[in-house]
Amino acid sequence: MNTATLTARQLDHASNDASNDASNDASSVRFVDEVIGLAGIFEPQVNVVVLRRPRSAALAAECDRAVAQTGFRRLFSVTADAPLEHAIGAEFDGFPELAADVQFWVEALSELTGNERIGVRLARLEAAMCPRLHVDRVALRLVCTYHGAGTEFVPSERFDRTRLGHALHNGHAGNHVAWEHEGGVLAAQPGDIVLLKGETWPDNAGRGAIHRSASASAQTPRIVMTLDPL
Repeated sequence: MNTATLTARQLDHASNDASNDASNDASSVRFVDEVIGLAGIFEPQVNVVVLRRPRSAALAAECDRAVAQTGFRRLFSVTADAPLEHAIGAEFDGFPELAADVQFWVEALSELTGNERIGVRLARLEAAMCPRLHVDRVALRLVCTYHGAGTEFVPSERFDRTRLGHALHNGHAGNHVAWEHEGGVLAAQPGDIVLLKGETWPDNAGRGAIHRSASASAQTPRIVMTLDPL
């Protein structure tokens, strides 16, 4: 696979450019059209970066095949400096486009964070895993909805965080959940890459990305990938 990676110099340059532009865009959500734009996550006030990208016809066709398999699920971890093509290809036998895309984003997230070990979860979902708006007790998470409704999120400046409270029975210990919210909810599109800055990102306590899973059902399933630095 021919992939482009983000070098440390590129990240430093993009981060500096993003800081210089901060006065022109104070939103906590940043939409970008190039991979290098993901470095906007380093801006202190930014906690969501969305890379807008259409799925290729070949990738969309594989997603259609994957969503037709009710038990489609992949859960594993890889080391980014290892031979990824073989390791990830083995997990996605018969799905070469998905394997190549997952590999690219594993490498990109490793480059962004400096973490070599990346956890990968890609699954067909018939229900929203986290249906309420919440923040995560993680440093950074990459999410891509390959099929179905995309991840939803709210800019921090549009949300009163006092409405976030600990959820005792939602099955996601350490998350903070808002049970209701009206208006101002944005959504990614299928194929978009979403970076979500969490509560344990350095100096980000109390400012984690406010987001939730999109709705899904047996009739409208989703294929969702989440990548986590380990």
